[in-house]
Amino acid sequence: MKRFACVFSVLTCVASAVCALVATVALTSAVAANEPTPRWKLVEREDVSDVWNGVTVGFKFLARPDAVYVGFYSYDQTMTIGRRAFDGDGWEFKKLPTKIGWDSHNYVEMTFDSDGFLHVTGNMHAVPLIYFRATKPNDISTLERVASMTGEREARVTYPNFMRDKEGRLLFTYRDGGSGNGDQIWNVYDEKTKSWSRLLDKPLFDGKGAMNAYFTRPTLGKDGFFHVAWVWRDTPDCATNHDLSYARSPDLIHWENSKGERIELPITLEKGEIVAPIPSGGGLLNPLIRLSLDQEGLPVLTYTKYDDDGNLQIWNARSEKGGWNKVQCTSWELPWRFSGGGSIRYELTFSGVSVVSPTKLSLRYELVEQKKSGVVYLDAETLKPTDPPAPTPGADAVRRPEYAQEIATELNRVESDDARLLPRSHTLSVDGDRWVFRWEAPAPNRDRPQPDGPPQPTRLRVFKFTPEGE
Repeated sequence: MKRFACVFSVLTCVASAVCALVATVALTSAVAANEPTPRWKLVEREDVSDVWNGVTVGFKFLARPDAVYVGFYSYDQTMTIGRRAFDGDGWEFKKLPTKIGWDSHNYVEMTFDSDGFLHVTGNMHAVPLIYFRATKPNDISTLERVASMTGEREARVTYPNFMRDKEGRLLFTYRDGGSGNGDQIWNVYDEKTKSWSRLLDKPLFDGKGAMNAYFTRPTLGKDGFFHVAWVWRDTPDCATNHDLSYARSPDLIHWENSKGERIELPITLEKGEIVAPIPSGGGLLNPLIRLSLDQEGLPVLTYTKYDDDGNLQIWNARSEKGGWNKVQCTSWELPWRFSGGGSIRYELTFSGVSVVSPTKLSLRYELVEQKKSGVVYLDAETLKPTDPPAPTPGADAVRRPEYAQEIATELNRVESDDARLLPRSHTLSVDGDRWVFRWEAPAPNRDRPQPDGPPQPTRLRVFKFTPEGE
């Protein structure tokens, strides 16, 4: 068995409602110049566990030098950590004393500190902190409940996330409060004392009791700044998102706007830099905010708003010398008027921009209800839609499947006869090999119980691939 190299995961928003979309395994890849499309050979299938499928909720997958680790909810709704050692014969599990309900916000989050101790949190939506830490490196059996981190502002925790700063310190951020009335808290971990303290003595964002910020995970650019975008939201109704905003920081402690002007914490609506002053009801949706970097490392914000005809369109914005350049990149008929609380079903999803060439960017989209998907190419100088790049001379311009057809069908076919279930997947790269985890769960149901109860158990399974020819 090959060992750990890196982890690949889908782009996520730190503090956004769970998208709960159909996640199917990619069947084709674009072909780069003089480089054949990768094709993967299945070498092993392995069952992991039965899983809770009452709601679509985020699982966590990590690859380490010793093993692959999975955080999920078993069918009895218990948060469970699985470990598959590379030199072992099967999975070992640790069930933790917390059970999920009908809430897709309650994803599993976990990470390792520099000494190899596993940290696990999750199953939280405006409830007291739920946090576990191992007492031995790389040993899930030693996970124990830790009552608190700092002991302050831990009674209504949502959207937990671990990350590292530029110095490699382990950070933890979460929302304290509820949708429309919450503050963003940041902690930092001292590995010598195994204790947490505040990274910031004030919240990063403060809605002043009238709103809260939903923000993108900080993105570190080659300019040395962490870049963040966010929207404000007034109530649990997702239609009340407004005012796309931006800030940057060299250290996640000191913050400034795109002009380099300092922003005193906490960031409020009045002090933040508003990129697009979209009003409540204007088509801004917190899970559909993307922050990416262009060829020069400049942040590009991708977002939605309604056009004059009431159709939801995708826009891109970039900070330039004359201010924020905001460009509409779609012109379709999509009268999707989203509203209400809980996890909603999506009629549109899209990626952030990707660099295609020195002069072009692209973004992928899916019109879910219309069953259409595609790519929009953008001129890197103007952000305006443009033609696809010309094929590189000598390159094989034909797209070919990454998997044999029978394998692709197996990965994307729903095994259950329950019509509510849809395929979900996540991919890890493990020293050049590919591990595709697959399970099934229903579409979003506003975080309400399924009328007929949960579906029967479905299996979390991993498919292991190696590149053809190896």
